Amino acid sequence: MKTLVVVFIATICAAVGEAFLSYGMRRIGQSDPSLGRWFLMVVTDPYVYIGVLFVTCFFFLYLAALSWADLSYVMPLTALSYLFAAVLAKVFLHEHISWLRWAGIVIIVLGIAMVAFEERIQKTEKGQAETILRKVTVSRKDDRSSTGLKSKAAHRFCDRADADRQGRYAEA
Repeated sequence: MKTLVVVFIATICAAVGEAFLSYGMRRIGQSDPSLGRWFLMVVTDPYVYIGVLFVTCFFFLYLAALSWADLSYVMPLTALSYLFAAVLAKVFLHEHISWLRWAGIVIIVLGIAMVAFEERIQKTEKGQAETILRKVTVSRKDDRSSTGLKSKAAHRFCDRADADRQGRYAEA
């Protein structure tokens, strides 16, 4: 849970930082023929500084999350910044965001939800399967001759699930 909270805060930092960077760069405008002068304008703009500060906060929170959880879990969650950045762009930068972009963002958020709640979803599915199998095996537990291999397989599944829940079984 702490990983989810830290990544959530990190993605807000990333989106806010990106919004500040965008605003600062729009104030500066396109690059000047004199690249040195343009670079000086970029590094002295306060909005760019604030943006860099927020993006730096994102980076360190991201590192913390990576120290607690797998990359394959943390990285997809950071895609929440797409949603936050789009909302900030619409509200504060007054950008037009087409329905197609919003649809894409919704698809991304649905994918993030699948990653974030994967463990809970799997536990629910596994729990339902175990409940069904237990009802079948308990009702036929005394009559093994009539249930045959199906009942034995169901017993093995339930025993394995119990061991897995207690941390005694690890899949290869």
